[in-house]
Amino acid sequence: MFNSFRAIWLSSATSELGGAFFTFCNSILIYNLTGSASALGLVWLIYYVPSFFMQLFIGPYIDRWSRKNTMIRCQGIRAILVLLLVILLFSNALSTIVIYIIQIIFGLIMPIFTPANQAILPTIIKKDKLAKANASLDSIRQIMAVMGPILAGIFVDLFKIHWILMIVAIAFIFSSITLVFVKEPKINGNERRQWIAEFKEGFQTYISNSLIVWLGVFFGFVQFGVGVTIVTTLPYITTILNQPYSAYGIFMAGFPIGYTVGALLTSKIKIINEIAILFGALFIGGCTYVSLAFTPWYSLALVTECIAGIVIAIFNIYNITLIQQVIPNHLMGKVTSIRLLIMRSMLPTGILIATIGVNFVSIRNLYLMIGLIICMTSTCGFFILKVKRKIIRI
Repeated sequence: MFNSFRAIWLSSATSELGGAFFTFCNSILIYNLTGSASALGLVWLIYYVPSFFMQLFIGPYIDRWSRKNTMIRCQGIRAILVLLLVILLFSNALSTIVIYIIQIIFGLIMPIFTPANQAILPTIIKKDKLAKANASLDSIRQIMAVMGPILAGIFVDLFKIHWILMIVAIAFIFSSITLVFVKEPKINGNERRQWIAEFKEGFQTYISNSLIVWLGVFFGFVQFGVGVTIVTTLPYITTILNQPYSAYGIFMAGFPIGYTVGALLTSKIKIINEIAILFGALFIGGCTYVSLAFTPWYSLALVTECIAGIVIAIFNIYNITLIQQVIPNHLMGKVTSIRLLIMRSMLPTGILIATIGVNFVSIRNLYLMIGLIICMTSTCGFFILKVKRKIIRI
C-alpha cells in the first residue's frame, strides 16, 4: 500500500514539474516563432476544446482499462512528443503547426490521465486515509506549480531551450517508470456495453447523490471564477491597484502557495463528520472575490488570494475524497470524468465571459457578482441538504 502510493506521489511530482516546464517552453517557442500574443491564446484554446470532447467520451473506458497501464502510456506518449520537439529544434525544422498539433495531443491526453489517476487511488489506499492521500498529492502538485515556472525561467536564461525540453522528456519517462511499481488490484472483467449505456450509468450514478451533485455545481462555479481571473488578474493588479509586473508575478504565486497550505492543513486535521466544512470553504471562497472587489490595497489582495487558495484546497480535497468513498470503484472512471467535464466546460466559459464582459462591466463588479453568487448558492445548498438529511460521513 505504502509503496504504491509513494510511486504515485513521486510520479505526480515529476509529471507536474515536467508539465510546468513544458508549458513555459511551449509559450516561448510559439512567441519566438510568431511574435504574436494571440498565438499564445490560440495554444490554450486548442488545448481546452479537444480536451473537453475527450472528457465527454473517455469515462466508460477508464473503468474498462487498467488505470496503472493507462497512466504509464499517457506519460510515455508525452515523453515521445517532447523528444520530437527536441529533434525538430536541433534540425531547425520546428513550425507553429507542429507545436499546435502537439498541444492538441496533450489536450487529449490529460482527460485520460487525470481520471485514471483519481480512480486508482481508492484501490491502493484505505478509505479513512483517502483525504490525507489526496491532500499530499495536491500539495506536491501546487508546489510544482509554483516552482516549475521559476526554475524554468532560470534554466532558460542559462541553457538552450533544447536542453530544457530534454529535462521535460526525462521527467515524463521517470514518471512513467515510477508507475510500474504501483500494485494495482486486478480489474474483474465486466460485460462490455455500448458507450452511451455506460456513460448514462455513470451520469445516473453521479446525479443520484444530492451532495455530489451540489458539489459538482460548486466545482463548476470555482472553475468559472478561475477562468475569469485568467483574463482579469493582470489588468486588476497593474491598472486597478497600480502595481508593477513583479507584483503581478507575486500575486500569481499567492493562490498555489495558499493551496499548498490548505492541502497540508487538510492532511493534519481530523475529518469532520459534517458537510459544513465543504460549504463553509466555498462560502469563504466567495467572500474572497467580494474582498477583491472592494480592497484598495495590494497587500490585502495578496492575503486574500492566499486565503482563496487555502479554502479551495480544502473544498477540492474533501470533494474528490467524498466521491472516492461513496462511488463504487467500477464506476469511478465514469463519475470522475463527469466531474472533470464540468471543469473543462466552465473554465473556458469563464474565460469567454470575462473577455466579453470586461468591455461592459468593471473588473471589480465582475468579482463582486461572482462572489455573491458563490456565497448565496453555497448557503442555500447547505441548508437544502440539511433539510433533506443528506449528510454523509466523510
